[in-house]
Amino acid sequence: MAEVPLAPSGPIIVYVELVGPRTSRTITMALDTGAILTMIPIETALAIGYDPATVTKRVELVTASGVELAPTLTIETTRCLGQAVRNLEVVCHDLPAQSPVKGLLGLNFLRRFNVHLRFLHSTLELSSRRSKQDA
Repeated sequence: MAEVPLAPSGPIIVYVELVGPRTSRTITMALDTGAILTMIPIETALAIGYDPATVTKRVELVTASGVELAPTLTIETTRCLGQAVRNLEVVCHDLPAQSPVKGLLGLNFLRRFNVHLRFLHSTLELSSRRSKQDA
């Protein structure tokens, strides 16, 4: 169980390590309870060893510019706040350049844990509900 301080305003930003077949990368992500899937940038997927252009499975994303089809793939290991999940499905899509984060940590990661947001104490904590899916 790890606890991190929350910023007094703005999105809840966490560091997420993504492990692929070639290497790993740590990026900043917003904790997003409105996102069903976790979203990572295309460049990060390429860097850790995946090629989103060759993926056949795609999901519809509603963006400010309309509906887009974005590739989904399965990341070997995703780590955040001392917790890890193996074989996490992610959608590959770039957030706008002015975004304070590179991706979104969605419900498909968060639902595997107890998430404790303590706004009055300015802390965020994930605690494990150990299952065979968790790493």
